[in-house]
Amino acid sequence: MRPNVTLATLVLTAALFTGCNKTPAPSPATPQSQPTLNSDGTTAASAPTQQPAPAPAAAVPPAPQAAAAPAPPPPPITAPAGTRVVILTTERLSASHNEVGDGFSGSLAEPILAHGTAIFPRGAHVTGTVVASKGRGRFKGAGALGIELTSISGVRVHTSEYEQEAKGRGKRSAGFIGGGAGLGAIIGGIAGGGRGAAIGGLAGAGAGTAGAAYTGDRDVVIPSESRVTFRLTQTLVR
Repeated sequence: MRPNVTLATLVLTAALFTGCNKTPAPSPATPQSQPTLNSDGTTAASAPTQQPAPAPAAAVPPAPQAAAAPAPPPPPITAPAGTRVVILTTERLSASHNEVGDGFSGSLAEPILAHGTAIFPRGAHVTGTVVASKGRGRFKGAGALGIELTSISGVRVHTSEYEQEAKGRGKRSAGFIGGGAGLGAIIGGIAGGGRGAAIGGLAGAGAGTAGAAYTGDRDVVIPSESRVTFRLTQTLVR
């Protein structure tokens, strides 16, 4: 019985040894794709592989441009003190109707020039004020009417004053008073001698004074459309 067991063991061992030494069969090759043939037998080109479209580049904002510097303002034009300003009044002014502080208006009769450039053209609107009237204000002469400019085209100006006086005053008034007294004395002397001359002289003086008072009460007028000249008292800048 012992030899049989040995033989069986050897057969089994040989079978196991043979199975371990067997080389594994190669796996079947992956079938390769066959090229596509055209009708004339040529090989058709394979379709190109689709590549993803590139992403659009982000828009770059333009660089900010430097703002252009504003043009410098033109230099101011000046008219020095003493420059003549000639106007035409557009309303009637009188000492009997206008008080100190009343306003008036007019227009430039001539342009105001500085170095050949017109600061204000002819016809520019002007305004002014009454500074003296009937002995009140800046001038003390009874019956005087004084005015000055305050603006040209809305620009504040400083000018000299213009004064209008009643004609026939001064020496003429004094002579009229003295002449009246002398005439009264002559008439009185003829009528009643020395005493009549004295009375006549007083009467003549009274008549002369009354005449002078009437002359003093005469209205002082600056008519409309009067051409009046002023002078700048301060430099005018425009």
